[in-house]
Amino acid sequence: MLIYLSMIQGAEDRSKFERIYEQYRDLMYWRASQILGAGQDAEDAVHEAFVRIANHISKISDPECPKTRALVVIIVERIAINEYRRRKRRGALPLEERLPGGEDLEAAFAQGSAVARAIAALPQRYRELILLKHWQGYSDREIAVLLGMTQGNVARTLQRAKEKLRETLKDEGVEV
Repeated sequence: MLIYLSMIQGAEDRSKFERIYEQYRDLMYWRASQILGAGQDAEDAVHEAFVRIANHISKISDPECPKTRALVVIIVERIAINEYRRRKRRGALPLEERLPGGEDLEAAFAQGSAVARAIAALPQRYRELILLKHWQGYSDREIAVLLGMTQGNVARTLQRAKEKLRETLKDEGVEV
């Protein structure tokens, strides 16, 4: 809780946040675990919800009113649902649809296929972006946050990486 309190200016707001934390943390975890399953993901959703609450604590007037209860539950639900959708989206698309040459990336690496060799031959930055996007399933926005890049820069670099990958695959005789 010290992390959250360090984000808040003023003793009154800190006291308000402490009351919210003590009163709603179990409810928030319960709600997040209903959506994500008990475990680290639910804890992460609750943590992110408390960070958001701490950033907007001055807008909350009474920690024990039904409006505050509804607010904290809605915040943690939205975060948990977004994480659930992100997980589902990452696993939803088969790898064959994501790679030039139509190969499954894991199988390609295991067999040392032309796609795996072509990806390995890419410059490190291109290789990282291709793997984050098409193997791990991160969105351009998520990659931008992870690597400290702009979303536009991620999109342009991915485009260049895919072009380089296509060229390399054509040189090896793989139809793309």
